[in-house]
Amino acid sequence: MRRSHPNPDVESFLRKAERDVATALRMSEAGPDFADVICFHAEQCAEKSLKGLILALGETPPRTHDLVVLHHAVRGLDKTIHDLEGFCLELADYAVAPRYPGWEDLVGTVDIKDVLEAANTVLDRVLRRLDLTDIAETQASPE
Repeated sequence: MRRSHPNPDVESFLRKAERDVATALRMSEAGPDFADVICFHAEQCAEKSLKGLILALGETPPRTHDLVVLHHAVRGLDKTIHDLEGFCLELADYAVAPRYPGWEDLVGTVDIKDVLEAANTVLDRVLRRLDLTDIAETQASPE
């Protein structure tokens, strides 16, 4: 269990992000036939994580699904968040494409493991930046 953010709007974004990644993980257990659902929810996890962080840093998140734009907004507010761009790029195509038939032709081959890792990494880095990780986890972590 992690700590809650004192701002209820930030907390709402983060809880939705956690539910999105949990959905993606559960769907991955059902197999690759659910790649569209997995990819969509992984992207949503990263998007909501970044929007929650932007809000926590005192700004209104831009109304966009573009993870690169959101990452740049975060970087403009906090230079310590510098290593998420690759993960954002990996998930960027999954905001809209998986909603439609033929989406695989638009995005190419999908590695479910990498997609889940990218979503989890973005969420984890945001939670660490906001000091919301579990006390036991932070004591065990060398960071």
